[in-house]
Amino acid sequence: MRVILINDSKEYMATLRHMLAAVMPDVEVTEFDATQGGRPDAVFDWSLYDLLVIDERLASSESGLAWIAVFSIGAKLPPTLLLTEDKDGFIDSKIEELENTSYVLKSELTKESIKGILAAVGIAGTDVAELNTIQSRKFGHDKDIIDNFMMIEGGTAGGDEGNYKFVRLIGQGAHSRVYLAERMEDKQTLVLKVIDLKSIDDMTVAKRFAREAELLAEIDSPYVVKFYGHGFKPSYGYIAIEFFTRGDLKQRIEHGVSQEEALLYALNIGFGLEAIHTKNIVHRDLKPGNIMFRSDDSLALADFGISKHLGGSWELTKTGSILGTLNYLSPEQGLGHAVDQRTDLYGLGIIMFEMLTGKKAFQASSPGALVYQHLYADVPKLPEHLAKFQVIVDKLLAKNPDDRYSTASEFVANLQPHCV
Repeated sequence: MRVILINDSKEYMATLRHMLAAVMPDVEVTEFDATQGGRPDAVFDWSLYDLLVIDERLASSESGLAWIAVFSIGAKLPPTLLLTEDKDGFIDSKIEELENTSYVLKSELTKESIKGILAAVGIAGTDVAELNTIQSRKFGHDKDIIDNFMMIEGGTAGGDEGNYKFVRLIGQGAHSRVYLAERMEDKQTLVLKVIDLKSIDDMTVAKRFAREAELLAEIDSPYVVKFYGHGFKPSYGYIAIEFFTRGDLKQRIEHGVSQEEALLYALNIGFGLEAIHTKNIVHRDLKPGNIMFRSDDSLALADFGISKHLGGSWELTKTGSILGTLNYLSPEQGLGHAVDQRTDLYGLGIIMFEMLTGKKAFQASSPGALVYQHLYADVPKLPEHLAKFQVIVDKLLAKNPDDRYSTASEFVANLQPHCV
């Protein structure tokens, strides 16, 4: 049984995984991060899954029900379960119009009830054997892509010489699939991100994928994701990066981090920003979900999919366009203005506030209202017992970039005395 979860809470997805495993021991779960990949597009391969579980309220303030309606226009969806916080007459009426779709209150979803809930969306009627064949075909196609690179004289752009052993699919984005794999030459466990360029109409997506590899190849820092290699041909490409065994900062914040941990994490993020800013790279999407932890609990910046090289000739966004995750968006990003390293420092300020308080710095009921908060709302106040850090948060979250720390090194110098 293959399930795709679209939900913004790592903690809740872990809970769902346990529930599903209780009734389906062989379940394989793929998490789709809507805040990173955006809404899956028309070429997204839904045939890989037996079940779609999606939250009605996503972090982007978009509606899961609306996403389902869009998905259904151009594709046959697997049985679908919409998760909601409250009963809603509008959702009731719309769900009736959708085939093999149901919704359930999160409070009613338990290990005991999930079997009956799945039956309500027709999960028992799914042809699992056929889906296994489709999945195996897709898996084999991606493995062939990697193998073909290994056979090309001169190897890949990243210098890989051996083959890869695919372990399992661990994620699918709007235009790519992500695999846990093992590099045969040294038994190194890593992640392979594969993109099928033949299925993409907008070549900006392909250029951004290639640009991500190019940027990662420039960075060598313990505070940034390790890059192992990449390869590109006209019809496909891949990136090989390190695998993080201990999850991301988003999950840790949901469980709660101590003041000491929050300061240490903020300091280490600052070190990571020093490393990329030295290379004139701006991350542009700094958020807890992109801060990863290794087995030794060391921290690293990850996901450079929308990063920018300052002064480079390869600009993939138009003036006035908005890139980034709304909860962590800088004022200049919200206005579609040019960005520099100080944009990442604003994101760090939002993360630092969230780590210290367990709450997001700005919250609103719609995307527009959230952008307005970043642009015009006062910098939120820390609780009294954390007041000594207010001056640092104020500096990071200044509306005008000129009023922020000028560099990550300046931030590090100001925070470091609090971490000893």
